[in-house]
Amino acid sequence: MRVHLEDLRSKKKAIRAVKDICVDKVVTSSLAEKSRFFVFKIEEVSPPVATIIKQIAISRGTDAAVHRKVIVNGIDESNVLLPGSIRELKLIAKELLKQPFGLPQIGLEILRILKEEDKKRDYKIMGVLNITPDSFSDGGEYFSSRNARGRFDEIVKDGADIIDVGAESSRPNAEPVDEEEELHRLKGVLPLFSYSPIPVSIDTRKSRIAREALSSGAKILNDVSALKMDQEMVEIAKEFNATVVLMHMKGTPKTMQKNPYYDDVIGEIRDFFLERIEFCFSHDISHDKIILDPGIGFGKRQIDNLAILNNLEVFTSLGFPILIGTSRKSFIGNITRRPPKERLSGSLAALVYSYLRGARIFRVHDIQEAKDTLAVISNLEDV
Repeated sequence: MRVHLEDLRSKKKAIRAVKDICVDKVVTSSLAEKSRFFVFKIEEVSPPVATIIKQIAISRGTDAAVHRKVIVNGIDESNVLLPGSIRELKLIAKELLKQPFGLPQIGLEILRILKEEDKKRDYKIMGVLNITPDSFSDGGEYFSSRNARGRFDEIVKDGADIIDVGAESSRPNAEPVDEEEELHRLKGVLPLFSYSPIPVSIDTRKSRIAREALSSGAKILNDVSALKMDQEMVEIAKEFNATVVLMHMKGTPKTMQKNPYYDDVIGEIRDFFLERIEFCFSHDISHDKIILDPGIGFGKRQIDNLAILNNLEVFTSLGFPILIGTSRKSFIGNITRRPPKERLSGSLAALVYSYLRGARIFRVHDIQEAKDTLAVISNLEDV
C-alpha cells in the first residue's frame, strides 16, 4: 500500500487520473471536477456579504475564512478565503448569482476565472520585429523596408503565433520619434498585415499610428504606456475591436531607468493594472480584449525584475493573460555578463520560469528556440 499527494490542478491531469482508476465513463468528468482544488481570495466585502459566502460554502461541503468580527458586524470590511474543488466552487458561484448585495458579480467572476484556468495550458509566442535604428538588441538590422519584410516572413515561417511590429524604440534612454517618421518606417510592412496568417500586433503609443496599423489589418494594440500617453488610443481600440496590451512602465523610455524606486513593486504594479482595467471597462473594452504585461526592464531595477518573475501569480490571479518580455533583456546580462545577442540561454531560462509561474504570451527574438522550449516544458507538465 502506498499513499501520496497528486497535483491535479490542470483539467487534463485530473481527467487522466480519474480514467486511470477505471471509473465508469459516465462519471469521469464529474469526478475530475471534484478532484481539482482551488482557493479564491475575495477582497474587501461587507460583513453581510462575507457571511452569505461562508454560509453557502458550508452548505456545499466546504467553508470560507472570514474576519473574526464579521459574525457580530464589528468590522466595515473583510477579505474572504474560499477553498473548494472545481465542482464545489461552481455550485457556490451559481448560488451566489441568486443573492443580493452584489454577490451575483462575485459569482460571475468565480465562474469566469475557473473557465480561464482551463485555458492556461495554451501559450502564444510573439515574435519581435523592430523597424528601428536603435533598439537595444537588433537596432538597425531590419531598418530597411526590404529587411523588415524579410524578417516579417521569417517570423511567420518560424512558427510564431503573433508578430509584434514596432517602429519606435522603447529601450532605456530612447529619444521619442515623431509620427511622420514612425509611419514612414512602417510603410514597407503595412501591406503585409492584411495577408498575415497570424495576428499582427502594433507596438506604438500614438493613435494615428495605431489607426493606420489597425486599418491595415493589425489585431492587437501593444501600447507601452497602457493607453495613457495618447487619450485617443482607447477610442481607436474600441473602434477596431482590437485586443490591447496594458504594460506597466514607470516614466517614459527616455526617463524610466533613471533611479527607479518602489516601496512595493508587486503591489504597485497590481494597483496599476486594476486602475487600467477599470479604465478599459469604462470605455467598453471587454474582458477578453485585455492582456497584461508587467513591463520587465521598463522602469525597473534588477531586484524589481526578479521580484516580478517570482510573483507572477499575483498578476495571473487577476484573470487576464499575462505577456512577458524577458528576451535578451539587461537583467539577464547583469547575471550572465553577456551582450544582448549572446543571452539566448538566459532568455530561455527566464521563459521557462515565467511559463511555470503562469505567463502565457512570450515576446521573443529567437522564435524557433522559444517554440521548442515551450513545447518540451508544456508536455512535461501534462504527463
